[in-house]
Amino acid sequence: MQLKNYQEDIVQHIIDIMLEDQPEIEADETFINDVAAYVLNRIPPKYIMSERGFTRLAALELIDDEDDNNLLNLVQLMMFVSKGMDTVKDRRRPEKSQYGYDGLMSTVEDVQTRNYLHNFPQFIGRVIDNSSRKPIYDARVTQFIDGVRAMPAEPGWMNPYYTNTATNGVYSFWPKAVKDTSELKQCKIKITIEHENYEPLSIEKVINIKGAFRVLNFIQGNEIINLSACPLVQKN
Repeated sequence: MQLKNYQEDIVQHIIDIMLEDQPEIEADETFINDVAAYVLNRIPPKYIMSERGFTRLAALELIDDEDDNNLLNLVQLMMFVSKGMDTVKDRRRPEKSQYGYDGLMSTVEDVQTRNYLHNFPQFIGRVIDNSSRKPIYDARVTQFIDGVRAMPAEPGWMNPYYTNTATNGVYSFWPKAVKDTSELKQCKIKITIEHENYEPLSIEKVINIKGAFRVLNFIQGNEIINLSACPLVQKN
């Protein structure tokens, strides 16, 4: 068996499953390959050299639901596939993104004047019912940074985000990098969760970011901020 990145098969499998749940998407081979490339460029590879290695990894990733880490990894992959689908669809639309996304990069002047780029980590969480502990769908989740609704790093990362069955109630955000003259920047993060059948919930967190002179346009697994389960209480 040749050296193979096992993640390719896992990503393809998840794309197939999620496309079955979204028949409205016109997915040709190019669309599927674009989504797969989007995801694979943002996750670490896992190489195998034997059929036994393939079977072992498949069991860990797709069968062992009792391992929280494996489940989180699978949910993250589903999240990236969902974002990949949104991004590829957005790139195929002739009109401009609703966010007016224009990219961001450092200039020579920025380096000379020490005007830093501050890259935000990705944020994930899951909206659940406080009593049943089951996921809640169609919840509106919005992220704010220092009191202002955060712009996404890429068009596929929606803000606000609506929880859905495809990601099993998991939401995620990736804020766009910002420029600042301070090398260390402290930001107040606020997540609001709203649903017509539940009491609203707010989550606040302070993070510190070190400046750089480039945009980090990939998923940094060890930097992801996991806000875990966000339980909502039903309205009386």
